Amino acid sequence: MSEERRTPSIWQFLVSTGVVVFILIYGMITINTGDPLWFQKKFTEQPVTITVYCRGEAVEVPPGSQEFREITELFNDAISGPKRWDSLSLSDATYNDYHTHPRMVVLELRYAVPVRIHSNVKYFSNVEYLIMPLEGRHAETNAVFGRNQGYPIAGSFHIESRQPLVDYVRTHGLCDVSMDK
Repeated sequence: MSEERRTPSIWQFLVSTGVVVFILIYGMITINTGDPLWFQKKFTEQPVTITVYCRGEAVEVPPGSQEFREITELFNDAISGPKRWDSLSLSDATYNDYHTHPRMVVLELRYAVPVRIHSNVKYFSNVEYLIMPLEGRHAETNAVFGRNQGYPIAGSFHIESRQPLVDYVRTHGLCDVSMDK
């Protein structure tokens, strides 16, 4: 009894090649980022405190309040959207200015445990504080900085727009912030 030899199929070859290429690309990015969920862009973490530093004055947003929930939602939407990583980092001097300078308005979110912002870069993998300048230094770049254990982390993410947060902070009386043009 003779066995019939199967003829090679171009479709089997293409599917096999596609699967291998997909696994290689996914594996290389996962190894590079240290994050197997790098493709998941939705940020859903909940901060334990939110502080608006308004021209040198700390304005605490009460946890559990409607403002707290709405700021969290606006921030999470902004960081979940398109963003790019940049080497612009937050110095200790700038961080101090964000808290004390009369021309700075900054939104600072603190998390109970370090959080990760999933992306195709390794940075922002263990962050306790996320800091977004709304007015003043680096605000015009739509930057989001991170800190962990009292130290700034390397680089920053730049979101599409901080406008919804600026509008919210202004209209809810947390700070009279204006947009840098």
